[in-house]
Amino acid sequence: MATSERGVTHRQPVDLAHVATGILRSRRDQAAEKGIDIAEHLTPAVTTGDPRLIESLIADLVDNAIRHNHPAGRVVVTTEVSRLGAAITVTNSGPDIPEDQLHRLFQPFQRLSADRNDHHSGHGLGLAIVNAVAEAHHATLTTIARPQGGLTVTVHFVPLPERASPQDAPGVMR
Repeated sequence: MATSERGVTHRQPVDLAHVATGILRSRRDQAAEKGIDIAEHLTPAVTTGDPRLIESLIADLVDNAIRHNHPAGRVVVTTEVSRLGAAITVTNSGPDIPEDQLHRLFQPFQRLSADRNDHHSGHGLGLAIVNAVAEAHHATLTTIARPQGGLTVTVHFVPLPERASPQDAPGVMR
């Protein structure tokens, strides 16, 4: 978290879809053990930033979505590009989250009630790290508590500078 709070000093093109693909591949067994289905809708979504920090952000979003879910739940990961820039959205089923408690999820060491699923793992840092990495990249973080339970988190990264080419991003075919 301290690294991300210092800001991004070195930027390079990063394809959010490419990073998400690798993370999802490494988390599928863990999700399957919990009976959680993972769906992905990944299209190239290139931004610039610190690749390690962006990988950490995506990993923490996916890990949180799996950890705080119901058995036979679902996680959906989407990448896209809009006028706001490249974005990643992670949605999960899970317990109800009161709207007035959403801000706590992004504070270090804050956890909601003890009845949340898999409450013995984690230390309340995952979404705090996501928040710190988003701030370091000047990205916009949007969180919505889903009416049927669970959470939708979207991170919009600022558009690529004119001089950076999407073809320079890791995982982008030429």
